[in-house]
Amino acid sequence: MTENKTETFEGVSFSDVHEGDRLKFVNANNGFGSSGDDLWRTGTVTKVTDKTVTVEITGHNPLAEDVFVGGKSRKLGRTARLRRADWHYRCVSRAVTDQPARRPFNAENVQYVDEGNFVTAVWCSDPAIDPKTALDNILRSFAEEVPYEVVHIAEATRHYKREGADFSGWIISRGNDYSTEPIAQKREAVKQLRFWVEGYFTR
Repeated sequence: MTENKTETFEGVSFSDVHEGDRLKFVNANNGFGSSGDDLWRTGTVTKVTDKTVTVEITGHNPLAEDVFVGGKSRKLGRTARLRRADWHYRCVSRAVTDQPARRPFNAENVQYVDEGNFVTAVWCSDPAIDPKTALDNILRSFAEEVPYEVVHIAEATRHYKREGADFSGWIISRGNDYSTEPIAQKREAVKQLRFWVEGYFTR
């Protein structure tokens, strides 16, 4: 894997490191016959325990002539194990990733998923996420954790007498609240749905 030269790193504590994090740390070059300079390595965390963090080296790995131990040169391994006890001395830092802009939590940023007989108002904190995807995650009860917030605001549902309903038309629902009069036209139902969404944020 090629190291991203544009990455920036910030200091991180032992307890705040997780699998998948990219770390940069010092590997002291202080063996007999060495220059005594510090060697910096970067890699990805593959395992975390109470006492150690295992890192797979994905950046530059010093060559044999870079490291001397007991008067002999050797190549550093592709795996490093950082101990909690030595954390401070290894000067560990974690790659800083750009977080997506957070969508404001308001009526203007609610999106509408139209699935024919269902129109759902949903808000997602990440503007890059398709609203249908966000809604599907809610319906799956977040079987897989996602790195953004999703809120189901309200919905408009089409009912038919021929399918067993007592009426034909659209009903708006928001939590345990339901509209009492069916709405004949979808366009009007969506308009009313937007009113219900606005009401959600002005309660």
